[in-house]
Amino acid sequence: MIDDVECLQEAPQQVSVLVVDDDDVDRERIIRLLHRNALCSQILEADSKASALSLLGRELFDFVFLDFKLDDGDGRELVPSIQQRNQSCLIVAVTGTGNERIAAEAIKLGVYEYLPKFELTEDRLRQTISDGVRVAAIQTKLRETEQLLQHRSLYDSLTDLPNRNLFLDRLEQLCALHARNQLPFAVLMIDLDRFKEVNDKLGHQAGDLVLREVGARFASLLRGSDTIARLGGDEFAALLLEVDGAECALALAEKVGHTLDAPILVGEHALSIGASFGVAMCPQHGCDPAQLLSCADIAMYQAKSNLGSVALYAGENDKPWPKSGQTTQALITQLTRAIQHEELEMHYQPKVRLDTEEVVGFEALVRWNSPAQGQVNPDDFMPTLESCNLLSRFTYLTLELVLSQQQIWISQLREPFKVAVNISARMLEDGRFVEEVMARLASYKIPPELLVLELTETALVINPVKAKLMIEQLHAQGVSLSIDDFGAGFTSFTYLKNCPITEIKLDKAFAQELEPGSFNASLIRCMAVFCQSRSINFIVEGVERKKYWPVLMRLGCYLAQGYSIAKPMPAAKVLPWREKWERGKS
Repeated sequence: MIDDVECLQEAPQQVSVLVVDDDDVDRERIIRLLHRNALCSQILEADSKASALSLLGRELFDFVFLDFKLDDGDGRELVPSIQQRNQSCLIVAVTGTGNERIAAEAIKLGVYEYLPKFELTEDRLRQTISDGVRVAAIQTKLRETEQLLQHRSLYDSLTDLPNRNLFLDRLEQLCALHARNQLPFAVLMIDLDRFKEVNDKLGHQAGDLVLREVGARFASLLRGSDTIARLGGDEFAALLLEVDGAECALALAEKVGHTLDAPILVGEHALSIGASFGVAMCPQHGCDPAQLLSCADIAMYQAKSNLGSVALYAGENDKPWPKSGQTTQALITQLTRAIQHEELEMHYQPKVRLDTEEVVGFEALVRWNSPAQGQVNPDDFMPTLESCNLLSRFTYLTLELVLSQQQIWISQLREPFKVAVNISARMLEDGRFVEEVMARLASYKIPPELLVLELTETALVINPVKAKLMIEQLHAQGVSLSIDDFGAGFTSFTYLKNCPITEIKLDKAFAQELEPGSFNASLIRCMAVFCQSRSINFIVEGVERKKYWPVLMRLGCYLAQGYSIAKPMPAAKVLPWREKWERGKS
């Protein structure tokens, strides 16, 4: 019930109302009924479109009761003006007839409620105002949450510096700008020296204090036109504009490094932290974001060999620093072999309804059993996979592995469960994707309603139009769509309202620190309200501790996934685990 939602702001004691109607009798009747409502402190009236616009330009209203048929114009034309002036204002359309077509059009325009004049009574208006106050409070809270989410998607939560997403976006903009006006710039990759010792000896809390101080010192030196970002861990990066050649960039990097000359005080400890800087120049070392980052990264590892130094990318003489000694080409070769020789295996992690402990489905997670390296984490090979032409083959192979397993489970179960499969954002570029999915469902005789496709929120941000079209096509065929890692990007609530998704999975970063009044708790509560209002399943992933179950339920979230339920398991263990879980329900 909305009345029980604690995230709502306290209902205002009084509201301001504008009544727009060219019929004197009807207008006076509405005003008379509103005056009987104690919540209405100010009631103004307009008998035309022109007079309404004049009042809207001077006053802010909580409600506008609007007749669509006015002598000097169509009242519907006022709706965008009202919404533009005041997002919080609720518009109630009042008309002389109960025309369903007009009602549908009003709702499409964003009108809060549609009331035929013959239904206007004191009780009906009181209920409309009372419910509207609560709806406005929810909308305000959701807007605030959306703004916070957008900030968190672009800025590092620890240092409040731009994060990797924003840094890469600005780098792409600079490369595009250079293509037009040839302005040079520098890319710095920065890695802290001796930081691991801080974490190992003093703990992660001390490490966090160091990272905040380092970020603040770096930011204090750079100019307003420059960007300093924390990419993750102890890795920072910078974009330097208006640099007069490589020497200027190196000098700036050295100045940034000198901000760490003074020790960082953490409790009783004075910590000496240094940094290694790698510098790449546009256009000397390239004009492509990936190329510049690679060059700066190579230079940074060169600098790392001389602790606390600055190095400029030296071209082909510098050697790449591949992870675990493995080049990208070698990884592509091994991935090709993995697909050809069926080295991929699907593991399954359950999703559970917390109040009943019912298993509502599983998420399929790919594992690569490499003969050369053992089990390889998807995070280590997915970026390479997405950058070469193997992605489609990989995606359809994993889908077939899941569907073939579902076929077995369907033959064994009276009530089969849904299985979710992760889909890369790059698959939106495959014009045959929907057709290929449906063909495989038909081939394995799997009902579409048993398949859930999980798209990351990033996919919606990168290509919202294609994503929406694909989601609509799959939804029309009966396939469910889930938005994974929600909160890691910056999808708008408006987009979600207009997209036929069936599930939102909140990123695991929000599944901790759920103390009352915390950002994470408030976010979960408001997302639960939003999803409930849209009939969308809301699930929090990465729930590692069972102590969070009652907390999540109090916040309105009843679906969860994480180690507190079960780790991902091979297909052979799924049904035995499920039977044991059902027997052990509390």
